Amino acid sequence: MSVLRKRGKEKLRFRIMNKRVTNKEFKYLKRLFLECLKENSDVEEQLDSYYRHIQVCFFYEQTDPNVEKSLREFLKDPDVIHHSGSSPAFTQSKKGFGCIMFFLKHLRDFTEKRNDVQNVEAYQKNGVFEELCHLVEQKGDSSVHPKSYRILWNLYRRINRLELGNEIIARLDTDRNHYEVYLMMIEAYPKDWIERYWKYFMKETSDMYEQNYKQWKKSVPIYIVSARLITDTLRSINVLFVAKKFPREKLLEKQKKLLDTLIETGEFDIEKKKSLIDRDMGSGALSLIDSLNESIFKTRDVFFAVILDLWKSLRLI
Repeated sequence: MSVLRKRGKEKLRFRIMNKRVTNKEFKYLKRLFLECLKENSDVEEQLDSYYRHIQVCFFYEQTDPNVEKSLREFLKDPDVIHHSGSSPAFTQSKKGFGCIMFFLKHLRDFTEKRNDVQNVEAYQKNGVFEELCHLVEQKGDSSVHPKSYRILWNLYRRINRLELGNEIIARLDTDRNHYEVYLMMIEAYPKDWIERYWKYFMKETSDMYEQNYKQWKKSVPIYIVSARLITDTLRSINVLFVAKKFPREKLLEKQKKLLDTLIETGEFDIEKKKSLIDRDMGSGALSLIDSLNESIFKTRDVFFAVILDLWKSLRLI
């Protein structure tokens, strides 16, 4: 029996939150969660050590009226804010309570877009495992932040740019924690991860990104535009570090080709973003970016200490 599902001491519970979620869908996704835990005892043991209770909620879509209310009630935090989007899932935690929100409509939409995926169940199971890895990475409380994170937040508040600052800080935090999450995923399910993520750098072409970048400069303060550019560059560098650590010996020839494509498109994406940094922010800014190494992504404390120094050096606040 699962450590998290002991009778009378259940830490992990599943709940349908919208009548449009069918019982068949509920049982299918619940099975995927339990399979992931059974196949990854180290993840289950860490969850058991970090959490008193984990709730997995199955909604239909992110605009369901009770998403934020349910999150606040479960985490016992009336200040939690949910910004609805189109992601199939998100995970938050507070003081030993973990909450995974799954959205069936968005899961279907994302799956239908991937007509190259042959094993749909493996693709969706990989998404389920990702959320469990997020709970591990959060170590029982996603609201705990290092001092440097709070300093950066206060600097944006002092210049009355907190809305834009929150967007940048949230993106930095999300991108950073995926370094840990992706490493857990490629250790557990390397073939499934590469099948799912090999198109990572193809979602937005370099030309599309530059067009968006030009539009930002027309309506957003330049230091915010530059912060977005640096943030996006760091995200690409982060994912490329993971791709280059990939255990190739665990892959079939087909998947090795997919990995090569991921690395090639990632290197191209980073070079294009660096060219924008060099052109608009100068060679000094580019040198600072080039001086960063993989170790900064390993922990939140180190990452935000580096980010705070970087933002001050580049006058992004």
